[in-house]
Amino acid sequence: MATPREAAFKVAVLDALSKRVNKALADARGEAEPLFADARKAGSTQIEVALPAGTAVGKVSIKAGQETTRVDEDALLAWVLANTPEEIEPAISPAALSRPDVVAYIRKLHPDLVGQKVRPAYRAKLLAEAGEAGELINETTGEVVKVSETVTGEPTGAFALTFEAAKKGKPNGRDRIAAAWQSGEISITDLIRPALEAGES
Repeated sequence: MATPREAAFKVAVLDALSKRVNKALADARGEAEPLFADARKAGSTQIEVALPAGTAVGKVSIKAGQETTRVDEDALLAWVLANTPEEIEPAISPAALSRPDVVAYIRKLHPDLVGQKVRPAYRAKLLAEAGEAGELINETTGEVVKVSETVTGEPTGAFALTFEAAKKGKPNGRDRIAAAWQSGEISITDLIRPALEAGES
């Protein structure tokens, strides 16, 4: 049975090393993402993770760029003015907040600071109706108005790592990596050396 001094030493060593390992993991993910972003742009969506001997232990799934909706605010405002003007409300320029005047009198005192905008709830409703096509129909003329479009941004390199599941008596991917380390097939020291040399920040 370990003595209190031995137990204290074990806890201290593992705590210190765990911090270095966690830093090495964070650094490795940061270095990997630009490479994964380039791979995704080139058409790769998954990368197999294998031990030097070729044993598969998992895979990296590279995420596509995030989809966002770009709204043509001028077109949307014009559509609402033509079809449902009651859904328009005054829009006070942020510059008005630096003026000492009471907001209620801004329209009278500083008309250049007052614009128009679509009421937020109605704006959300219209964009939902516009859907992926981003189009609204003028209820009077039947004209189709493009007010938004969905665009996919560039891949950032964000990814998800999954390990092979245990099957047919074979250990899972995590356990295969641990066994490879114990057998000397892979060296963890080489992987975390930069973090060890950098020390704790």
